[in-house]
Amino acid sequence: MTTTEELILEVLKDLPVQMKRNHRLFLTIPRGDLIKTMNILSSELAIQHLSTITARDTGNELEILYHFFLKGVMITIRTTCPKDDPTIESIVKVFPSAILYEREIHDILGIVPAGHPDLRRLILPDEWVGGYPLRKDWKQPAEQEAEE
Repeated sequence: MTTTEELILEVLKDLPVQMKRNHRLFLTIPRGDLIKTMNILSSELAIQHLSTITARDTGNELEILYHFFLKGVMITIRTTCPKDDPTIESIVKVFPSAILYEREIHDILGIVPAGHPDLRRLILPDEWVGGYPLRKDWKQPAEQEAEE
């Protein structure tokens, strides 16, 4: 274990951190703890850069993964939200680089980052009305018309 990994584990000792392999730490949190956790990463670990946000439809819920890199260690924060309430808190105030990633997951999965300053479409056309294309239950508009 590296000194950086030890530091991260010490700072996050009260949280359920998993180290599945060297240089990779995973932390699964309830969505209500998202901002608190991001503030810890920013203030106590001095992380200034969010590498990316990824998200996926697991079938039962929507999973959001926040990826950070600190001195050779990848840190992934995982949270979920139900498909019938796809809302999480925006982390833009803590990590401004999240602004486009949050717009992307809103656009293609329908996850609403509450408090986001600008949720204009990013990937899909402005006139898009065909739902969220990365959800497992999504069907192309032509397929929907054929079924009706």
